[in-house]
Parts: sequence; C-alpha cells; structure tokens
Amino acid sequence: MNLIDLINGINDVDEDSIIFMENINDYKSEIILSYPEDGDNGIKIERGKKFNYLIEIFLAKEFIEDWINSLNYTPSKDEIAKRLYEYGINDA
Repeated sequence: MNLIDLINGINDVDEDSIIFMENINDYKSEIILSYPEDGDNGIKIERGKKFNYLIEIFLAKEFIEDWINSLNYTPSKDEIAKRLYEYGINDA
C-alpha cells in the first residue's frame, strides 16, 4: 500500500493509527499503518523493512479535509497524497 491507496479508504482507517513510510524521500513509497509503542522512536520494522514515522491518521484526515476545502477545484488522489506527504515531512 502507498499513500495514494490509503487516500481511497482513509475514512475507514482507525484514527489512532499512524502512517509509517519505507522511503521517507518518496511520497509513492510503501507505507504501513501501525500504533505507537514505547521506545519505537518513530521507526517500525516489518517484513525485514524499516518504516519511518510520517503522520497520525487523525491529523492526516484533518489536513486533507482542510486543504481540499481551501481549494477551488477537486484535487486528484495523487495530488492529495503528494500534499499530505509534504505536510507530514515539513509541517506536522
């Protein structure tokens, strides 16, 4: 799954979960959804791969809703994913 896939079903995702990305330098990178754990330092290891913290789902939902409402057009799923990635990396 990647951010674009997640955008399609984000309303069905538990708001307490967190998005972790395999390649934090690529918004199309594989992601996993997980929960915070003491001592994980924002890193999860799944299937031998390292995933880095991006953003909590509840913040992602709020950001997406606010951002879309500020636009005068409907962005594509790819645009939403890219903007969410940029927000998670730079602002969240």
